[in-house]
Amino acid sequence: MKLRKIFGTILLIGTANLASAQTTLTLQECRDKALENNRQSKMSREKLNAAEYEHKAARANYLPKISAMGAYLHNSENISLLNDNYTSTLNNLGTTTATSVGNYLQTLMQDPNFLQLMQSNQTLQYMIQNLTQTDIATPLNEIGSNLSKEFELDISNIYVGAITIEEPIYAGGKIRAYNKVTAYAQELAEAQLSGEDQKVMVCVDEAYWQIVSISNKLKLTKKYVELLQKLNTDVEKMRNGGMATQADQFAIKVKLNEGEMKLVKARNGLALSKMLLCQLCGLDLHSDITLADENSENLAVINDTVIYTEDDIDENRVELKSLRLANEMYNQKVAIVRADYLPSIALMGSYTLTNPSMQNGFQNKFGDMLSIGVVARIPIFHFGEGMNKINKAKAEARIAQYQLDDARNKITLQVTQYEQRITEADARLEMAAGNMANAEENLRMATLGFKEGYLASSNVLEAQTAWLQAHSEEIDAKIDKIMAIVYLRQATGQMTIKN
Repeated sequence: MKLRKIFGTILLIGTANLASAQTTLTLQECRDKALENNRQSKMSREKLNAAEYEHKAARANYLPKISAMGAYLHNSENISLLNDNYTSTLNNLGTTTATSVGNYLQTLMQDPNFLQLMQSNQTLQYMIQNLTQTDIATPLNEIGSNLSKEFELDISNIYVGAITIEEPIYAGGKIRAYNKVTAYAQELAEAQLSGEDQKVMVCVDEAYWQIVSISNKLKLTKKYVELLQKLNTDVEKMRNGGMATQADQFAIKVKLNEGEMKLVKARNGLALSKMLLCQLCGLDLHSDITLADENSENLAVINDTVIYTEDDIDENRVELKSLRLANEMYNQKVAIVRADYLPSIALMGSYTLTNPSMQNGFQNKFGDMLSIGVVARIPIFHFGEGMNKINKAKAEARIAQYQLDDARNKITLQVTQYEQRITEADARLEMAAGNMANAEENLRMATLGFKEGYLASSNVLEAQTAWLQAHSEEIDAKIDKIMAIVYLRQATGQMTIKN
């Protein structure tokens, strides 16, 4: 008795934490909430978004790429095209020239023939006089200094800016193959999202119908306990009248205790199952929910016929679709690897702005230049690297094809198993219906015989136990039939997001 009080207290505490507002949910509403709040589905949706963005990025490879570049560089030293000896010679050009001219005139003035010629030529005298009196060193030194400065390039501050346009003309088919790969990746992400949604729906269906099953068994157990309580009262009266023994009373009380224990377990199991469904639906774990089929007096099983062909399975089954897309992606990967070892051609254009400018000598001002051309890259020899990488990609493509073929065989086996499970569920359901009818009649006859006095209480206990078991088996058979259809729909790829 103390044990029942403990369990009852646990159940009471759990019930007190439930939300005050009760919510009734249908199976489809549970599915919708689960699909909306499931974290795995959310991650799959983000993967789909990422695949879409990658496909858009791949398509952009067909278009020109425009880039801009700017740079500034400060140098502590300038560049001189002349060494120090040549620079010194230019800086002292006038002094060197004046010294050479002076020495040469002194040599001439010592020559008698030149002196005789100069005495007879007044023009020559005038030129010699002006030459000796004129300062040629200073202007020539200045000219030499200016000339040496022209050979010194001022690169203290360098500014560079460029805008470049690149348009691929031929890339060995790599751009087209990569675009196909990203398109397949997008379809693969969509298939994976659909597969994740189907898994979520199956989990929701399992939790939903488990609650319905436990709820019906809870009501069944309550009725069973009520029958035992009534039988216990009747036997107690009969024992007081000397028509039943204390052993009969004890046997009934044992069954009654077992029934009350089953009732407590069923209530706790129902509470935990609802918490699981709330977790799947993204609701608060202690939300007070009631399912639309939970309080049905007679759980109806709809004869849902699943019609399909092998082509339908191949087209709709997410796993097969994913493997087909993976196979196509590996085939395109072969083309991508091959493209790395084929010629590539691109059109290039650029506009460049520099300071210093060298378009008209070397000047410290901005100058621009426009360039256009074609760039070609032709691989010649890589010691078999390309062929080995291509063969590797082909081997991976063959592995993907083998996986696809193996998956087809396994799915065919799985579909066959679920077909047999439906057949078994139908047989079990038919048998459970017959057993329940027999149990109902047996309980009626046992109760009547007990009242008439020609059957013992043990016969009634056996009949009540058989009645409880028959009803439980009928509930299990109905749930098995419902879930068998769900599993077959999943196996054939016919799980729909919306009813």
